[in-house]
Amino acid sequence: MRNPVNVRKIINDCWAAGLQKPRQVIVATGFILLLAYVKFAAMPFLVPGTDWTRFPPYLALPTEGGFKFSSYFLLYVFLSINAVALFGLYLFALRSAGAAAGGPAGNPPHLRNGPVYGRSLVRVIVVFSVLFHLIMLATPFLLSTDIFDYIRHGRILAFYGENPLVIPATYFPHDPFFTAGGWVGTGSVYGSLHVYLMALLARVAGDSFTANFFIFKGFFIGLNLTNLWLIWKLARRLKPGLENKALVFYGWNPFILTFVVANAHNDILMLTLVLAGFLMYLEKRVVIGALFITLATLVKFITLPILLIYLALAIRQQEGLSRRLGLGAGILALCSAVSVLSYFPLWVGRETFYYLTTVGQKTNFTISMLIRDAAAGHIELSMSNTIVQGSLAGVLALYLLWHIAGVRHFGGMLSAAAGVAFLTPFALFWFQPWYLTLALGLIALRPHRLMLVAALAFSFSVTFFDSFWWNAPVSMDIQKPLRVLVVFGPPLALLAVLKGRESLPRAWSRLMAWTLEQQSTRARVLRRAGPDPAAINICDPTPLRLAVEISVLVTAAMVPMAVVIATSPQLRSLAELVLLKLRLLAG
Repeated sequence: MRNPVNVRKIINDCWAAGLQKPRQVIVATGFILLLAYVKFAAMPFLVPGTDWTRFPPYLALPTEGGFKFSSYFLLYVFLSINAVALFGLYLFALRSAGAAAGGPAGNPPHLRNGPVYGRSLVRVIVVFSVLFHLIMLATPFLLSTDIFDYIRHGRILAFYGENPLVIPATYFPHDPFFTAGGWVGTGSVYGSLHVYLMALLARVAGDSFTANFFIFKGFFIGLNLTNLWLIWKLARRLKPGLENKALVFYGWNPFILTFVVANAHNDILMLTLVLAGFLMYLEKRVVIGALFITLATLVKFITLPILLIYLALAIRQQEGLSRRLGLGAGILALCSAVSVLSYFPLWVGRETFYYLTTVGQKTNFTISMLIRDAAAGHIELSMSNTIVQGSLAGVLALYLLWHIAGVRHFGGMLSAAAGVAFLTPFALFWFQPWYLTLALGLIALRPHRLMLVAALAFSFSVTFFDSFWWNAPVSMDIQKPLRVLVVFGPPLALLAVLKGRESLPRAWSRLMAWTLEQQSTRARVLRRAGPDPAAINICDPTPLRLAVEISVLVTAAMVPMAVVIATSPQLRSLAELVLLKLRLLAG
């Protein structure tokens, strides 16, 4: 009889190989990922619903016609499985890159196998990254239609001489890109720099759909390759050997490739300018660095908190009050002048930011939306909206002020910027997956375990749910809380667990001792182990331990289920019906 395949053993062996033979694992994983991305890129040619009237024939999800079971169900299933496989391979490569950076004894590559090993491994990682990006350039598979919004914004200024911040595409129904994508009734919600760059690209591309498609995608993909170079440059300065893991973390991330790169989101440009600003700081060109980060805010305003943290550190690093005041005043004057001058040709008063503020007020399946809707059951909706927005904005402001007051060195600024960029999407009423791009690019340079694990969980949860099951054939009452639970739940849970372990190590060691030891020997083991839970011998579980752990697991399972049921009228009705049936049976 043939022995069954031990999948767990195979996975464990591959996982261990990532430590023993990192270069071989990275090369093998790179080739497999390459095939997976080619298969991803070819999907529009295999699925009904692809737009063959243009070249390249593109498939955009979600579709305007909603979920079509016959055409798209198998595609969603395939993409969901593909997402799990891509992230599994990606984690193998990330583990191997970390092993190559530290070596068996924790040494950097140049101390283990010579500098050639380190340089050659970086080349391998970069070559595969470039190949992944080229596939994303060629694919006509879009998980968002923002690229067509960018094209229309550029054309409104470049060809019609109008201001895209206040004039939407509905004024130009004859435009060849009017029917491509969505948001035709909304003006640009981005900054002035975005408007000017998109107008320049649109002028170069002309009226050709093919030229616009590839020029716009090529521009952002080229910038993302620049981001890889900046990450490599910064990582080498911060910690030699870190560049391997940083490049794989960002450049091989399936979320970055399939969501951000393939769809050419302008968050790539924002990250480029922030990284360039940080590099200028290390080069002691502080004012130029501030200028770069200011330009990033003129793409998206979400980088404004990072500019404040940067300014606080730049001032604090100066000696003497006069030098601090002079540098601070100079940077503020430069940033203000650049911002005012950039908006001067587009300024029409308060209406300039009308679409930005109105879109930002909408709700889009977020934690704040669930809180607002729950509170709206007891108070007026507008009041609920104001309370939730004010509370979350206040929490973010306090978090930002805490970092501004405490930043003392470049590493602290980088950690603060990564934390602000990562946590801000949790508090927004309007959230899109690509808002994570800035956080992932910064976390790649500061791979603290807590942020790294949470960022990986967030990348996977968004990739798995947000694109592929967006149009699932269920009502919005169920889909809204389900999306919030699946997308935001894993990273928040991991943050809470890891932060608790980091903050309370002795309490954690006592908890581990209590759950893993026989009650009769717990005191002796605690005295021997001290604060290190790894020194505790694992014995058979006690009945009390089993009862407590089962209770905790049941509670952990029931709480999110109760939240989802409580926020969904349909699920609540179903739960009430089940309870009624149970009462009848019991009677």
